[in-house]
Amino acid sequence: MHPQFDYVFELFTLLISLAVAEMLMGFSRILKMRARRKAGVDPTAIRVRVGWLVPLLGLLVLVDLATFWSMRGVLDMRMATIFGVLVLIGGYYLIATLVFPDEPELWPEFDAYFWQQKRWVVGGMLLINIATATASILLGAQGAAEAAVAQRAALEHPAFAIASLILMLNYPAFLWLALTRGRSVSIVLMGFIICTQLFFAYATWGIEGLV
Repeated sequence: MHPQFDYVFELFTLLISLAVAEMLMGFSRILKMRARRKAGVDPTAIRVRVGWLVPLLGLLVLVDLATFWSMRGVLDMRMATIFGVLVLIGGYYLIATLVFPDEPELWPEFDAYFWQQKRWVVGGMLLINIATATASILLGAQGAAEAAVAQRAALEHPAFAIASLILMLNYPAFLWLALTRGRSVSIVLMGFIICTQLFFAYATWGIEGLV
């Protein structure tokens, strides 16, 4: 990578870090609100019911951010690539700001907030994942050497081959999650996507040459 593009990767890191920090602050607000509710020191916190949907959505965004982070340093830094990467990371930061309500006391039922924001958050992640995969192919994020390593890993490590195939199911799962209005279906789909990405991370652990 040319030194003149070092600032791009610094900005890449900064925006990803801000998105992660936004998610962690959301979880922190929930834990503090839960503590205040148990202690009975905040009447507003007592009326707020968090549920499972919003925390699961936050965990899903965190896990998806981690997989997107693996793209750093693998793209050729042409101007089109730089612009595209900045747009995608900016999109991730915007998504991260939508997962948790800024004023929890205004949402007595977090599930209601989830249904207001789910389509934007999940649809945004789906678009970013599709754009990332397309850019990786068109802009040559994976060269011949990396492709050969992946093929060899699939032959030598069955878990990696299985995880790679299952990971492809994330695209229809994201689409289904964005469109569904069912609470149980949403929980199952979010759990499925999180588990497949964690399984893929586990399957690639220790395989030399894989990004």
